[in-house]
This record gives sequence, structure tokens and C-alpha cells, in this order.
Amino acid sequence: MKLSSQAIDILEQLKKHGRRTVEELENEGFDQSMVNRAAIELQDKGLAEVEEEETVTRYLTETGKKVAAEGSPEHKLIERVEEGDKSLSKLQDLNLDVALGKARQKNWIEIQGGSVALTDKGKNALEEDDLKKRLNEEDFMQVHEDRGLVEAEIEVTRILVLTEKGEDLELEKVEEDFNVEAQVQTPRIGKKHFYKEILDFAQEKFVEMGFQEMTGDFIVPSFLNFDALYTAQDHPARDLHDTFFMKTPEKSDLSEYGDKVQHVKETHEDGWTTGSKGWGYDWSEQEASRNVLRTHTTAVSARRLHEIDINEEELPKKLFCIGRNFRNETVDRTHLPGFIQLDGIVVGKNLNYRNLKGYLSEFFEKMGYEEFRLIPSYYPYTEMSTEVQVYDEEEDEWLGMGGAGLFRPEVVKPMLGFEATVLAWGLGLGRVAMKAAEIEDIRELYRNDIEILEETPKWRPHNGGEQ
Repeated sequence: MKLSSQAIDILEQLKKHGRRTVEELENEGFDQSMVNRAAIELQDKGLAEVEEEETVTRYLTETGKKVAAEGSPEHKLIERVEEGDKSLSKLQDLNLDVALGKARQKNWIEIQGGSVALTDKGKNALEEDDLKKRLNEEDFMQVHEDRGLVEAEIEVTRILVLTEKGEDLELEKVEEDFNVEAQVQTPRIGKKHFYKEILDFAQEKFVEMGFQEMTGDFIVPSFLNFDALYTAQDHPARDLHDTFFMKTPEKSDLSEYGDKVQHVKETHEDGWTTGSKGWGYDWSEQEASRNVLRTHTTAVSARRLHEIDINEEELPKKLFCIGRNFRNETVDRTHLPGFIQLDGIVVGKNLNYRNLKGYLSEFFEKMGYEEFRLIPSYYPYTEMSTEVQVYDEEEDEWLGMGGAGLFRPEVVKPMLGFEATVLAWGLGLGRVAMKAAEIEDIRELYRNDIEILEETPKWRPHNGGEQ
């Protein structure tokens, strides 16, 4: 015999107990709809029968409660008549329609010429209000329901009873039957990764602030990743231990940058016309042409400075970029060879540090952080340079979110072609995502653990983590 897995489970229960109510099976963890489907299947196979038991529960209505407390209208009537109020005009304060109707129905009174008189049966009924007594003793009768004094509720209990055939059937001989055509609930699939939620939200906020998004290639010449950002060619950051250099394509043609290649060279060697003394070494175009996996999205910002110049774009320009970057890091709980950075620049003539603070303050306020600060720091391509920190109320600590500053003249003039002020920042939102998911290992951001993905609430500041 073939049975569904659900029917086999219920049959196993019946073999243990002989009979079980649906409620008892629910209490043992079985879904009610599953039990009912299994019951139909077992009944069809003659292995079980389904019995129904009705339980009637009666209770007083509001009218019934009033009669139980104050007495029935008809008994109040005969009490008043006994006391001497025989004229109908003196009995108007009673519920007279009901009182007269019921008293006459019980042959307790007679009415002649607008006067009420007790019958012998009525006089006998004076001793006790039988209706009041029955209601208080819950001795309910059908007539009480008919008068609306009592209501009845019927509860049906379904009981699965093992038949003789079911008792004789050996479970070991039952084959599990699969119904491949059964209708099932469509599983909930698809949910945006919580990290992507945060990145999309950050992107939305910069657009709200009037910024344009910029994009760039993962593979860039060292010229954009380092040289244009006034990073000397012997700087440790350009070491193989920190940067992934490309074998194919190994180099880029820098001719598209025209005179800017020469200007960058002279800036590194002696400062060119930037007012700087330069780094004082012989700059190599061959080294600058070597391709790397970009180590920061600031390489995109460097290229945009060049594009603003050749396209003669009007200032000010407000630009941002969210993208992946790559560094030759040892993988551990705080480092990965790939990470996402949020880069931004504002290019204009009349900008200063207060403007930089204003843009970052507005952004982090939109991201849900109430306290934010900039502390002195150092980066090779900005002057002044600051570290961006936000205050985490839960942890009662300041969190570093990245670096910011004003691009040095050695960066701006060679790539932009003229003097201007460029506010710049590079932020990491990985820590925001890690706190949202309550994880302490950065690798979990990319491991796609189903439990973490399902349990991490949809990230939005100020909403308490809406799902």
C-alpha cells in the first residue's frame, strides 16, 4: 500500500493511541490542514474513521443576566398586583408587554376592565421566581433560548479512530507515495542583500544632494591610481605586496592624457608650476603605464578631473562613485582582497574646508548618524587631511569611516589643467553593514549565509530595522 508521508505520520500516531482528536495532533506539532488531508486519505483507504462529537455550551445573554439578577418581568407583575397595584395605569413602570404576555401565558393573571387580578396559579407562583432561580442555577431550558435569555454555542471535535484494517496494517510494508501534482505554497525567494541595501541607500542620498555618479574601470594604469594622485613611484603602497599588477594587459598607452603626462612628471620631479618642490626623483613613464587592479575609487576621481578639463565642463561639479577595489591583503576577519569604497569630489573655485565638513555632515545625517567629526590625519594626495568618524550610540564609541581632505595642488593642476579647489573623500560602508547584520567578521559580508541574510532586517535609518 502506498500512502503520503503525512498519512504515514498520522497513522503512526493512531497505532500508538488508537484514537486522537485533531486538536491533540495539533498540540503534538502537526499542522491542522495536514492532519485533515491525512484523515481523508486514511479514511479513503479504510485505515481510519473520522468521528465528530458536538459539545454544546450555553450561557446567559445580557437580557438573561438582567433577569437572573432582578427577577422575571412576569413575577414582578404578580408581586405588584399582590401589593395592591391592580390598575394597568399604575403598572406602566414594568416591562408590561413582556410581563402581561408571559403572566397570561402561564395563567397567573386575568384582566378585566383595565384591572389585573391574580389567578390561583398566580397566587401559588408568588412564593418563588422560578425563572430567576433556574437562570442562576444554570438550569437552562429550550424556552429560555426561545426568549433570548440564553444562547448556545456548538463546538465540533473531530476524532480520528483507527479501524481494524489500520490496526492490522504493518507500517514497514507501507510505501511512501509522492504527489508531484499537489498544489503547494510558492516559497518566498529573493531578497536584496543587506549590504546592497545600504549601498543603494547611500547612492540615493548623494543623488538627493545634487551629486552626479561617476564610474570607471577596475583595471587602470598606475598613472591614474598613483601618479596623478601625487603618490611617488617608490611609495610602499605601490609594492607588489599591496597592489595587484596586471600581466594582461600589462601596460596602458598614456597618450590620451596628452600634456598631462609631462605635467605629472614635472610635478613629481620638481613641483612644476604648482608651488611644490616635488619629490625630487626621476619619474618614469614606463612605471606609470603599468596596469593595476585599482586600489581605490579615487582613481576614478583622478580620471574625471582630466575629463572635466578636456570636455570644458562648467564648475562647480559634484561627483560620487561607489565601486569595488582590490588590494593584496591577507584575508582575515578585518581584511579582504576586494572591498567597496564610496568616493566623492566637489570641484570649484570658491570652496573650503567648511564646505567639505558640510557635505559630509549632511550625508552622514541622512545615513542616520546624529554625531560626526573630522580629526587630523595624513593622506599623500590631500592637504589638509582628516579622518571621518561617526559616533555609535550602541557601542558608545567613535567609528572610523574613511579619509577626506582637499586635493593637493600637485594633484589638481596637472590633471585639471588649471587651479581650483577639489574637496575629496573616500569612505567605507562595510562597517555599517557589519553592524546592521551584527557580524564581526568582514568575510560574512560575502559568504551569503542564508540565516544571516534572512534575519538581517531591511536597513533604513530611523525605522528600527523594518523587515
